[in-house]
Order: sequence, then structure tokens, then C-alpha cells
Amino acid sequence: MLTQQQPANTRSDRFVRALVRHWIWLVNGFLVLYAGLPWLSPLLRSFGWERTGQAMFRMYAQFCHQLPERSFTFNGFPVCYCQRCTALYTSLLAMSVLYTVGRWHQTIGKHLLLLFTLPMIVDGGWHLLDDLLPSLALRASNSEVGSLNFWLRMVTGTLFGVGVVLWAYPRIQREFDRV
Repeated sequence: MLTQQQPANTRSDRFVRALVRHWIWLVNGFLVLYAGLPWLSPLLRSFGWERTGQAMFRMYAQFCHQLPERSFTFNGFPVCYCQRCTALYTSLLAMSVLYTVGRWHQTIGKHLLLLFTLPMIVDGGWHLLDDLLPSLALRASNSEVGSLNFWLRMVTGTLFGVGVVLWAYPRIQREFDRV
């Protein structure tokens, strides 16, 4: 007579089940660090910890262009990422927290995700063209906080962050619920 084997209940199995059950807390923790640490760099530099602040700034350089005219400053020092990245990572964090407390199960489709993403692609592409071909003057040089360029970067980054969470998180949760 065949008997059904019980799954092993090893320490590693329990660990994996806990990760699957609490994945959102890991994501939130990562986003708190990733979205928050860039603001620590200018703070450290303003307190005289120049080398530590610069090291943190260089660490983020591989993920963002960090152009001074497109970045926030704090105490006279630039934040580690640009305004668009600030909007994107802040909206990812905010939506991730809202997902954690709300636990909606509806997801948006890929066409709506594209609608959330397209403005950032167009705006970012426009900036890239302006950077590569400055003689065309595709963008006004005004990049100050409150300018049209500033608001375009903030809105497009936010839309992308919101779209990613609305599209991905319910799908991830459904897959982990199947485990």
C-alpha cells in the first residue's frame, strides 16, 4: 500500500515559507533603504563626513545620471539621484506600503501598464535627445524646482512607480499564494 509522503519540515523549508508569506515586508524594507539612503549622503556631507557621503553618492551613480540641474539638493549638497528617480522610488515605496495595508487583489493589464510607462519613456527620451543634440534646443534650459521640466520628471516618475506596483504586486502575491 502506498502512503503519501509528508513534506519535510526542515529549518530551510520553514525559512522559505516565511519568505514567501512575508515577501512584501522584505520589499518594503529594501525600498525604505533604497529610497531613503540617497538623502543621507548630503546630510553626512553637511556634517563633515565628506568621504562617506561621496562614497554613497558614487554607489548610486551606476543607477542614475545624477545631473545637478535635474537633482534635488539638501544643505547645498546633491541628493544621490535625480528628480525623476526620486519620484519613481518614492512612489514605489508609497504604493508598496499602501499595498501592504490594503491588500487589493485586482491587477492592471499590460496595456494599462504601458499607459503608465509611456509618459516616462517619452519624457526621458526627449531629455536624452536634448542631451545628445543640445543644438536642437528641445528642452528649455529651466530645470529649477517648479518648472515645467521639473513637473514632467516628477509626474512621469510617479506614474511609472504606481503602474509597476499595480501591475506586479498582485501577480507576485497570486503566485506566492499558490505555493
